[in-house]
Amino acid sequence: MAVTRTLLWVFTFILSSLCSCDQMNNSTINLGSSISAGSNSSWKSPSRDFAFGFYRLVTGKYLVGIWFDKISEKTLVWSANRDDPAGKESSIKLSLTGQLVLTHSNGTEVVIYNGTSTNSALMQDDGNFVLQNSSSGIIWQSFNFPTNTILPDQALVMGQKLYSNANDTVDYSIGRYELEIQELDGNVLLQAFHFSNPAYWYTDTKGNVSIVFNQTTASMRVIFVEDNSTASNMTTTVRTPINDYYHRATINDKGNFQQLAFYKGNGASQWDVEWEAISEPCIVDNICGVFGFCTSPDNKIVNCTCLPGYSPLDPNIPSKGCYPKLVIDFCAPNSSNSQFTIETLDATDFPNFDFANLAKIEQTDEDGCRKEVMNDCFCVAGVFYRNTQACYKKRMPLVNGRRSNPNTNNMVAFLKVPPLAFINSLGLSVIYVFNFSHLQKENR
Repeated sequence: MAVTRTLLWVFTFILSSLCSCDQMNNSTINLGSSISAGSNSSWKSPSRDFAFGFYRLVTGKYLVGIWFDKISEKTLVWSANRDDPAGKESSIKLSLTGQLVLTHSNGTEVVIYNGTSTNSALMQDDGNFVLQNSSSGIIWQSFNFPTNTILPDQALVMGQKLYSNANDTVDYSIGRYELEIQELDGNVLLQAFHFSNPAYWYTDTKGNVSIVFNQTTASMRVIFVEDNSTASNMTTTVRTPINDYYHRATINDKGNFQQLAFYKGNGASQWDVEWEAISEPCIVDNICGVFGFCTSPDNKIVNCTCLPGYSPLDPNIPSKGCYPKLVIDFCAPNSSNSQFTIETLDATDFPNFDFANLAKIEQTDEDGCRKEVMNDCFCVAGVFYRNTQACYKKRMPLVNGRRSNPNTNNMVAFLKVPPLAFINSLGLSVIYVFNFSHLQKENR
């Protein structure tokens, strides 16, 4: 009887070992393996938490990417061709000679990895897609080429950047915002890279630093590379038990860098914010585009509208910005103050670049600031700071118009606009001074 039990145990152990080996082999991607767009096949991690393959966009095209595979929304965390989506029947192949190649449906090839020492590939359980040599050493990994997201066990090092999506639901191409660790000094910053100088958020760290996303604690911090000491803490608290949640850190299409968690249990339907760099979304540069106006009463949902006298570049996407209904030469010989009115915008600021500030008028009042705007033909707006009794005169183009609580509570803005009757009487004397197709491209 004892012998029988022993033999049964040995048989069970061998069978279990064979199953484990088979599962491991199924996770290994061999040379010559390929996936076709539209086939619904993918290369999954051993736990099946992550998948690598073709991620279908609402446009019907595909990104070669990595996503959380067990949750309903299949959140994308990495892509190889975000600015050049592939068509149906495109393919991704780990060639027999070791290259990782995307072949578009028209036959165009894009080489993602061009080495020759590849022996196999693996979609790891931490969300890292790796190419391995014959000794199972990693020779290429997606973690070294982040897009808009980092994951636990991943680090962002000096010189690397995260770029936001143009739109987090429909357009995964590079958007307006970037998170960067500057090689010059080690400062970690967020900026709208077409417009922002200086950054709208930064850590003020100095030295050889990295952002580390700890897998065990699900916390993020900026560390000094030399001794692993903390330069700046990001995450303060996280949901527990940690292993009951998926975690990621993403720069979103609103320019905010956030750490998020998704409950693995039944009934979960969304990512919850655990930490974020920006608490007032309207302080993000260019969030509503040129001539746009940002409001966020709850500091969560961003509302983009146009300033008085301006119209949206794209009514379906208000964040693209606005254009003047008519752009005129305020300093034309035949113009006068009587041709314009001043719109008063309470609790409003235009924290623009230095070149947009015409002048700072100190020791004045609201009426004095209003007159400064009206009497200066080069001035299109002014912002009066009630707490310092200062007036900042602005010129074109107006960017970062915002009403943000509590940031702008002690401010009032004055905007110079032509009255409707004057607009109708201008006719051919209107002078267009901006290329609005260029503005639309910069504000995608």
